[in-house]
Amino acid sequence: MKSQAETAGHLTNSSEPRPQRGTVLRDVELTLADGSLRMLSSLRRSTSLVMVFTGGRDLHALFSDLESKKSALKEHNGGVLIMATARPASDSQLASSPELFSEAIDDSNRVHKLLGATDDAGNPIPSIYITDRFGEIFSAFRNPDPRYLPKAEEVIRWLEFIEQQCEECSPPEWQE
Repeated sequence: MKSQAETAGHLTNSSEPRPQRGTVLRDVELTLADGSLRMLSSLRRSTSLVMVFTGGRDLHALFSDLESKKSALKEHNGGVLIMATARPASDSQLASSPELFSEAIDDSNRVHKLLGATDDAGNPIPSIYITDRFGEIFSAFRNPDPRYLPKAEEVIRWLEFIEQQCEECSPPEWQE
């Protein structure tokens, strides 16, 4: 079993393959939808974070699905960060839950590329990373067709799974 410090040594950078389970995401600076700059860690705080990279696609159905599960997100100590490639045309519909939902703008695709939410040619694609409070990825999904990304129910199950991974409470379920 690896310690958190050993796991933290496996950080992403642009020269490595796309991050997978066990990768700890770097703390990058993000431009929020309101124009302010924030570090990823300040958005994560002490919650598990569901990072949804739009890859330039319309993921409104997924966002609505996640917002309909606000109580489950809260119950399982989760938050959602939406990383859009363009500024929204109108006010975000997620503004009703700013404690659970954050939106960042990545119009240069810098963050998509830096965190591996890209295809083989380096173009941004819809991706979801489900991370724990330390930024370690528990699950990563990437698909140019957003229909094949997980729905809110599966995201909630991952958040439940993350909550059960307490080294002091029981052995981890993953084999090393």
